[in-house]
Amino acid sequence: MKYFFLFGFLLFGHMSFAQYPTLSEKAEVSLVTVGPGKYLYDCFGHNAIRIKDPAIALNRAYNYGTYDSFDDGFYLKFTMGTTDYKLSASSFDRFEQTYRRQNRWMKEQVLDLTQDEKQQIFEYVENNAKPENAYYRYDPFFDNCATRLRDVPKFVLGDKLTFYADHLEKESTIRQLKDDNAFNHPWINLGIDIALGNILDRTATLEQHMYLPDYIFSGYANATIMRGGKEVPAVKSTRDVIVTDYWERPIQKLQPWLVFSILALVVILITARDYLKGTRARILDFVIYLLTGLVGALIVFLWFISSHYTAANNLNVLWAFFPNLVVAFYMLKKKPPVWTRVYARLLVILLIAMALVWITQFQSYHMAMLPLMILFGTRYVFLWQKGLVRKN
Repeated sequence: MKYFFLFGFLLFGHMSFAQYPTLSEKAEVSLVTVGPGKYLYDCFGHNAIRIKDPAIALNRAYNYGTYDSFDDGFYLKFTMGTTDYKLSASSFDRFEQTYRRQNRWMKEQVLDLTQDEKQQIFEYVENNAKPENAYYRYDPFFDNCATRLRDVPKFVLGDKLTFYADHLEKESTIRQLKDDNAFNHPWINLGIDIALGNILDRTATLEQHMYLPDYIFSGYANATIMRGGKEVPAVKSTRDVIVTDYWERPIQKLQPWLVFSILALVVILITARDYLKGTRARILDFVIYLLTGLVGALIVFLWFISSHYTAANNLNVLWAFFPNLVVAFYMLKKKPPVWTRVYARLLVILLIAMALVWITQFQSYHMAMLPLMILFGTRYVFLWQKGLVRKN
């Protein structure tokens, strides 16, 4: 009998511990949207869930955009696509002060929920914030701090919550949406475009727009909840938490297209000299082949070895051709093997294929690639037609 009572005590204690506070009728569940910051990691903005209940002194921010530290191999994990982010629950006042110090605007949308729906969302995020549940595999486009705010209310409300696309002024691809937010980081934006494949060139659905915090805000502003057979606005009220004069504006920086245009002009001039004098700048050919081969090796690694979903189907391999990494060393020779001339012809064909892919929008390339295509095309045609022709 004593073991029975001991078991019952332990079971009851566990159940009591697992209980969550009951929210009062004064409780509010809201979505918080933060404006973009100055740096790459915050230029897309941010989101969090706020749950407030003055009756039980509750005022928390649930933030899906946190991670442990940069010291735990963060950059290597990010490269491999194995980065884990986590949900952190903290005082909303502390959350607000963080962004107030950064001079970033903040808006709050209070959801029009029933008492039971508020309680369900509260218990969901509280349970999700437990150490054993907090971590998730981060994807910058399909599973991040914004998409979680799209999905958590949807998990509770189900088909009662409906998003409408009235606020979308035009069709956009996922890549175009990224470009709209990364304009002050042109070189990193170029790197992202080179590293990721044509999955980003699909037309973004309404839900896929919501990988960006701004579209969480506008998505819920145009969403409805079914109540008694009628659709009512999902957002009961909207307010400005932080009003600031800071808005991200374009900053004049050295643009990739300008640098590559100058490089293309230099290579064209060197190639013209080689053509007229019957010479070949071997170091130039080595550098072109080596660099394109190295970029190609990175693309192949991201595509086939890393866990990045969006790195697949990357047709940047048409110009960043992985075998160039080996052929580069043959280009240092005064008389490379005969087959290198046929190989140069193959590179020209690949550039033509790249142009067709770009024209048909099967994959969109960064505009800075245009002068690079001219650079590569000029040099490869020269190598095919004259530079690698054997002289008697």
